[in-house]
Amino acid sequence: MNTMLRKLLFAFLTLFVAEAVAEAVDAQKQAVETAAAVTAAPVPEVTGSLRYRIEGVSKESRENIRAYLGESPKDEASVNRFLSTAVGRTGEALEALGFYEPEIELEVDRSDTPWIASISVEPGDPLRYTAVSVQILGEGQGDSSFADIINSRSPKVGDPLHHGRYEALKQELLQLARRRGYFDAAVVEGRVELDVGQKRATLSLIFDTQGRYRFGTIAADETVIDRELLERLLPFTPGSPYEQKSLLDLRQRLLRLGYFGSVTVLPDLAHRSFPEVPINVAITAAAGHSYEVGVGFSTDTRQRLSLTWQSPRLNRWGHSQESVLRWSPVNPQARVTYSIPLDDPANDVLQLIGKLEDNEFGDLESRQQEFRVRRERTKAGTVRSLQVRALDERWGVFSDDFDASFLLAGASVSSRYRRGNAVDPNRGVSQFYSLEGGSAELGSDEDLLRLYGSVTGLRTLGERWRVVGRIEAGALWTSSDEADDLPPSLAFFAGGDNSIRGFAYQSLGREVGGGNLTQDRSKDDRLVVGGTRLLTGSLELQRYINERWRAAVFIDAGDAFDSGDFNNNVGVGIGVHYLSPVGALRFELANPVSESGGSWRVHVNIGAEF
Repeated sequence: MNTMLRKLLFAFLTLFVAEAVAEAVDAQKQAVETAAAVTAAPVPEVTGSLRYRIEGVSKESRENIRAYLGESPKDEASVNRFLSTAVGRTGEALEALGFYEPEIELEVDRSDTPWIASISVEPGDPLRYTAVSVQILGEGQGDSSFADIINSRSPKVGDPLHHGRYEALKQELLQLARRRGYFDAAVVEGRVELDVGQKRATLSLIFDTQGRYRFGTIAADETVIDRELLERLLPFTPGSPYEQKSLLDLRQRLLRLGYFGSVTVLPDLAHRSFPEVPINVAITAAAGHSYEVGVGFSTDTRQRLSLTWQSPRLNRWGHSQESVLRWSPVNPQARVTYSIPLDDPANDVLQLIGKLEDNEFGDLESRQQEFRVRRERTKAGTVRSLQVRALDERWGVFSDDFDASFLLAGASVSSRYRRGNAVDPNRGVSQFYSLEGGSAELGSDEDLLRLYGSVTGLRTLGERWRVVGRIEAGALWTSSDEADDLPPSLAFFAGGDNSIRGFAYQSLGREVGGGNLTQDRSKDDRLVVGGTRLLTGSLELQRYINERWRAAVFIDAGDAFDSGDFNNNVGVGIGVHYLSPVGALRFELANPVSESGGSWRVHVNIGAEF
């Protein structure tokens, strides 16, 4: 019985083990088949392109990572290289910004074309400076320019480590040294020590300026420029401390003369011998004569055509001339200017100017003959002038013809400041002020005093908006009781593209009536003949549509009037401006809202606000 039981138990165990083994073999076989099926399944091929995105970091970090990674790869080999190096390069980009223990994950979505790589970053805490030492040695130790850079650019204790800013500090010190004549300056020690575990960094920078060079001999081709003229133009004296901006100033002075086609002013570093560095002035003579033809259009003066002839250097003393013929249906003129350089040839000039001009002032047609002697001085962007001019003017009012002669002494001051693009500045101010007067005892038909001023300012507001404002004012006093004796060119008028839009060019001013100028006018006709006062203002808001177009809304107001007779004329409108290489081409539509039933007027003009 026991033997039989043992045999049955043994048979049962044998059968159980055999089934278990069989199941294991089947499972292994199935796993192999599954693995084979997985291996044989189609794997997405490299599509040849990939896009990537970066997540979890600041804008600065993202931009630096992109700088290290470069553009998205476009071919299979580039994709493979990108995927194999992306994590390492991302880490290097973060280390440059002080993050030495970031967590970086790279995931690739291959379900579509192109593939999308997601780089997820947890940057952690940056290393921070626990000690900073920046020293200046040499003659520059007493130069406040270096102290200014250190105070504004050097990192402070507690600041995060930023290798880019450290390198920029060294470059700024080297560039400043070169600009100020420390040509032998060098970084003698530049060390950043790191303790990544403690999130600490220390900086030690020693910059030795050595000695500062002085201006040495000035070398120039004396067949092109007279030595005496060159020395009068120098903004520095030989032996004075070198400064690069003095060379830039000299170049601008030489170019402003108009005598030279090209000008280069550089230190001759190869032949420097402390403490002096020679200066080389390389110039070529300009053409003896130049001619220029111009065309234009505005709704004020309509089509315009001009011809300019310039002779930049007529003789050894540097005299020059400019002759201009300018035609338009409203304002044709001819002008000749003869210029004589004085003590500072680039900034101090005596001008002899003769001019013939026809112009429409309000409803009057005027013809002027003028000769003036003018001295113009320029300093730090401000132009100051003194002048005496003889004016002979003829005009008509209804059936009466008038003429007047004046000998006027005057002065003016103007300045222009702007930042950004020359034809589309982002901020700026332009000012002009003038005063002139004459006396009946000194060659004028009557006593006269005339004041005028204008200010235009502009400023961008954010990235899309820009505001432009303008104010203009003037006053005139004469000894005559007859208003008709006032020459139109000395009176004030308002209206037009650059005055009060919505009103015609110079259509606003004092009015007179009673009589006929032509047979088809009634005795009730009234003519605009100008006023003795002027006050106008403008405010315009512009919005950039893109890099080439902007839209505008504006309001202009004011009047040209006699004392005590101000009438506020208001024009409002909209416009669209195309920013061309020569200035804004402005298409504007304005309505004189202060006039009952006033009609819309189109204004077209081109040029920058200044």
